Amino acid sequence: MKGDPMYFEQFAVGQTFRAGPRVVTEADIASFAALSGDDHPLHTDPVYAAGTRFGSVIAHGGLGSTIAAGLWVRSGAVSDSVVAALGEEWTWHAPIRPGDVLTLTATIVRREPRADRDTGAIDAGVITRYNELTNGEGVVVQSGHARTLVKASPGAEHEPRTDVGTLAWGRLLADALGADERFRSAVAEWDGTIGVRAGQHEVHLRIYRGRVIEVTRRAPHGATFTFGASERTWADIITADEAGFGVRLMSGEFEVSGDPYEYLRLTKALSFLVDAVRTVARPDSAAPADATGPAAQATDEQKALA
Repeated sequence: MKGDPMYFEQFAVGQTFRAGPRVVTEADIASFAALSGDDHPLHTDPVYAAGTRFGSVIAHGGLGSTIAAGLWVRSGAVSDSVVAALGEEWTWHAPIRPGDVLTLTATIVRREPRADRDTGAIDAGVITRYNELTNGEGVVVQSGHARTLVKASPGAEHEPRTDVGTLAWGRLLADALGADERFRSAVAEWDGTIGVRAGQHEVHLRIYRGRVIEVTRRAPHGATFTFGASERTWADIITADEAGFGVRLMSGEFEVSGDPYEYLRLTKALSFLVDAVRTVARPDSAAPADATGPAAQATDEQKALA
């Protein structure tokens, strides 16, 4: 294990951790078969396995995800800072065989703070990581998301600048769009609602004649169209040297639902929206002084109540 464990506030969207190598042995597979009770001959009988499409004994899929979990701990990112594992969504792409040398690449794609019910202070948070388990030939054999509850340090703070799809983040995005003349011009004659989704998180931007006039979790009549991508894609967009909007659009990284005509009308505006996502995510990015969007209005209201 390397270094001290990290706490919630020390993680950042886009951070990447690597661990390994880990050699898979026949004994590993036999032990997992005994532990799990899954002694299917594909995992235990070389003669039977030779006659299958795989040609040899292969590891259980669950063994791969278990090795990935162990490599995550061995990366040194976490140890006693972990409160609990909350769940996984895992896909098996290719078989794992005895002798395979596995490495793990884990990218942080979301941070969600959790506050103490009595004090309101952040005492922990959920870290979502996207995992890729790769063999010695560079083939991704398994991948998926895992969510972990991690302790926060006393006095920890959280800014929603990378919380794509949340209400607080949507307000920051609205301010960034309000400061972008290109976006204002692209939607100058438009009246509708754009949904922005990241995984299971979605926020709606109500737009009228060049301005975002409201940010909500759900517009009363729904979104005119929803523009979304996986949490991993948004993490890549935030941290990459360039947004790569056109390339990502053509490669199918974005998903759109709702009115296809209105979406096509606003394709250029969406490229500016993606640029604004990157602007919001920068730690030194601040709402412009002349911002008139919902986030700026909320701040003024808070000041009036102070």
